[in-house]
Amino acid sequence: MKKSTLFVLLAVVALALVAWVGCTTKEAVEAPAAEETTSGLNVVAAKWAGSAHADAASEAFNHWNEDDPQEVPPTCAKCHSSTGFQDYIGADGSETGKVDAAGKIVDSINCATCHNDAADKLDAAKLPNGTELSALGQNAICSTCHSGMGSSKDVADKVAGLAEDDVIADQGIMGVHYLAAASTQAGADGGMGFQYEGKTYAGTFKHAEPVNSCTECHDPHSLHTQEVPGSDANLCSTCHSDVKSYQDYKKISMSKVDYDGDGTAESTYDEIEGVRAVLIKALAGYSTAKSGATFGFNPAAYPYAFIDTNADGTLSEEESAFPNQFKAFTPRMLKAAYNLMFVTKDPAAYIHNADYALQLMYDSIESLSEFSGVSTQGLVRP
Repeated sequence: MKKSTLFVLLAVVALALVAWVGCTTKEAVEAPAAEETTSGLNVVAAKWAGSAHADAASEAFNHWNEDDPQEVPPTCAKCHSSTGFQDYIGADGSETGKVDAAGKIVDSINCATCHNDAADKLDAAKLPNGTELSALGQNAICSTCHSGMGSSKDVADKVAGLAEDDVIADQGIMGVHYLAAASTQAGADGGMGFQYEGKTYAGTFKHAEPVNSCTECHDPHSLHTQEVPGSDANLCSTCHSDVKSYQDYKKISMSKVDYDGDGTAESTYDEIEGVRAVLIKALAGYSTAKSGATFGFNPAAYPYAFIDTNADGTLSEEESAFPNQFKAFTPRMLKAAYNLMFVTKDPAAYIHNADYALQLMYDSIESLSEFSGVSTQGLVRP
């Protein structure tokens, strides 16, 4: 074999070896990255699959199944249909800030709902009373739906010009709707609670850094509380060492104050529950004095306000039936009952903005006190 031919052959072999080493090295480098990405996506998918947002069998995404046609009305589709939310934020090319068409039924919140160009640009959320919360960043997605549907403005419009203590014919209870955490957290900056004239109210709730926004506290896919980075420990345990699970949140005290006047300074959750019980009692006493029918409250049965026929302070299954609903509200009572609904329908109000919740209920009790037989004596207003 000629030398020149040998050199060419060796060069070809050398190039082949270099190419082979390069390819295998690239594969070795890229393979873990690909596996890591796949693993990460699997973790996110698993979190989402176990969340309420993914629960396609829930009432939130099936309430309209028996309607004709089977669709989610535009007024509800913004939050109860993935296509409806995308319509609202303009991800489908339609006008932003409104839902143009009915949403699909059984259309739970999925990747496409929140991961699109329109959602990425979203930075503000408009509350039902017209107030806009701005500079929210990615939390604007959460706040758009978790701000409620009814508002204190609706109550004010309903009772405008009416005598404060006259019964409004056939008037049912009014509420904010459900899980309005963004409205609770915003406090007076959102103005979604019924705020009494001459009173001051807590603004946006500020906790400790970095747990002041939706996604700083909640995993956006599982919706559970975030974990401590590099650990599976609950994020709250960073400061609250006794917090191990969801139920432990209810043991935390924001201050050593006996807000409900029962003689014991308890956890924030228990203090709010105590004041809430006083408000329900005040509503019952007031309603009996003004209409002869005793107000009862069952947050687990629609429409929540019923006649306590034997005035024993509890509602039986029979009393909590729809035909027995309480419909003898006066303007004064409607405002206080709205605040009861506002606090009750955000089950984490004690975390999202305890001061605002306590202030709303205290002022409601005070408003009813002249006729209810229940005063604010012993209660503490934050």
